[in-house]
Amino acid sequence: MYTMKKQLFILLLSVCSVLFVLSGCGSSSEEPEGDLTLQNDLGEEVTLTNKERATVLFHFTEVG
Repeated sequence: MYTMKKQLFILLLSVCSVLFVLSGCGSSSEEPEGDLTLQNDLGEEVTLTNKERATVLFHFTEVG
């Protein structure tokens, strides 16, 4: 009886784990909700999505 409960518990835990992993790996065919925009050094907004050319970003912190 104890081994049957243990096996059932392990099976239930395994099924829950598989479902949890599969829910995180779902396909998202939806478009992202909103554009990724940043401000350049002139204060203008620059859109980073749907660019024809590659965009290089530099992030500087005031350490020192």
